Amino acid sequence: MINDNKSSRFLDAINRYNKEERAKIVSEIEGKKQEAVKKAELQAKADADKYIKKLVSAAETAVTSKYAVKNLESQGEIFKTRDKMLKEIFDRCEKKLIDFTNSDEYKNKLISYAEEIAQTFGDKACIVYVKNDDLKFENDIKGVFSGEVTVEGDLEIRIGGLRGYCKELKLVADNTLDSKLENKKSWFVENADLKIS
Repeated sequence: MINDNKSSRFLDAINRYNKEERAKIVSEIEGKKQEAVKKAELQAKADADKYIKKLVSAAETAVTSKYAVKNLESQGEIFKTRDKMLKEIFDRCEKKLIDFTNSDEYKNKLISYAEEIAQTFGDKACIVYVKNDDLKFENDIKGVFSGEVTVEGDLEIRIGGLRGYCKELKLVADNTLDSKLENKKSWFVENADLKIS
């Protein structure tokens, strides 16, 4: 009976030890399982965040591209409208200048332009180019120069004024109404606040 008690207590001790070890193993497995689940959840969240950021970035890029295209189209339309408006304004200016070249005051203006060029060239020989219609003022133009001067018609001068060329000085002096009007275009765009940025 003593042996049975000892055997029974020994078996109970072994069973208790087995239960404790089993509980430790089950607890350890459960801990590792929870740790693995937590790790998998964190990884899945990180992957999902990365994927969402990628989708958001792609959407932002698409929207930005569409905006850029629309912006370029709008600017193109603005440029066209501005250029059309400038053309209309400067066509009217050109017409007014052409009307001026048919007035009595034009001859005096043409001679004052010739005097400016004559001062620049001094007594050097030169060629003065005028609009074909202005060849009628040839003698008046020659009269302001101290050097030898030739007056010729130039089809590039459509409005009026004159352009001088001195071969010896290698110099061109442009007092055409055409170039004066052309130079006013950039000034007008700047000062009329028509720059597009």
